[in-house]
Amino acid sequence: MAKDLENSMNGNNVYILTDINPETTNGLIMQLAQWVDRLEPKNYPEKKYTPYETIPEGTNVLNVWINSGGGNQSQMLSLLNMFNIASAKGTIIKTYNIGRANSSASMLAVSGTKGYRFMYQDADNLIHYGSSRNTMNHPNELESINKDLKKSINITRNIYLTKTNLTDKETSKFYNVEGTGRLNAVQCLQKGLCDWIITSDGRFVNNLKDLKTR
Repeated sequence: MAKDLENSMNGNNVYILTDINPETTNGLIMQLAQWVDRLEPKNYPEKKYTPYETIPEGTNVLNVWINSGGGNQSQMLSLLNMFNIASAKGTIIKTYNIGRANSSASMLAVSGTKGYRFMYQDADNLIHYGSSRNTMNHPNELESINKDLKKSINITRNIYLTKTNLTDKETSKFYNVEGTGRLNAVQCLQKGLCDWIITSDGRFVNNLKDLKTR
């Protein structure tokens, strides 16, 4: 795999441009852990800054660029925990969905700091249950596998219920094998999965009226 396509961190920029699995993200998690450990705790700015304003110098900011088909939930949670620790130290987590944020990658995209979650106009976001890779060697293992699957589903569900405006009924509707949980940028803005749409002509839009009339 070409170096520039690997999941990586450069300065305060995180690039998630492949599937999220141990082979591609273990190194990224280690880089993030070292970066987070060196962070000086600071207070969040008192106001939310628009994309047209400069965030005050010295503010902790982490830019997360995403174009990923998703992947392993455990790896995603490790990355999300690094984001949460950075956030607890006063870091603004800016997420950019630059193409697709599917499954686990979707959960990372919506977990940026509210007010700083960006999505390109032609990008999309996929919410779904995911798939279990558990294999059963004996019928007695079925109960344990079912318990693990329910736990995984609840983790996913809780992320969307706390980070977005989706209701429990809506998340349940999106969780089905037909993949109806694929949302475009307009739908994501409406449902609070992103805060800003970056238009094809380079504008930042946070309401549908501007998107339609300009």
